[in-house]
Amino acid sequence: MNIANVTSTRSTIDFLDPAQASRPTGKQTLDVNDFLKLLTVQLQSQDPMKPMEDTQFISQMASFTSLQQMKQLSTDFKNFSSEQRISSAQSFLGKVVTVTTADGDVIGEVKSVKLLDGSPRIVIGTGSYDPAKVTNITAPAVPASTIH
Repeated sequence: MNIANVTSTRSTIDFLDPAQASRPTGKQTLDVNDFLKLLTVQLQSQDPMKPMEDTQFISQMASFTSLQQMKQLSTDFKNFSSEQRISSAQSFLGKVVTVTTADGDVIGEVKSVKLLDGSPRIVIGTGSYDPAKVTNITAPAVPASTIH
């Protein structure tokens, strides 16, 4: 099968040279445009006496559509998960928590929540900690003067 407009710029010697092996080869994933180009070449290159069956074409389109939807779902889930971690960290505000660290436990009231490289951190005193390291949560002590 001969595919038009496809040329090779690499010689056999290039493939045998280890220094050439680390050269960038282009993108690592296919997108919609790449799929449509491949499909067009496939349709142009098919044997006119044995054309691609409709079921093959539909199957390829369905597979590609499914792959796109899974990729979008993965992206959406990452965003949702990030938002949930931020929301969860906010629930610690005003509470006294125990955070387990490599240096021992840190106990204190969570004064604020901040984002560090897109991940939430709870602020206790002058330190910030990963909310996933919280091992105990208690309500802050109520001052005696407010009890009637």
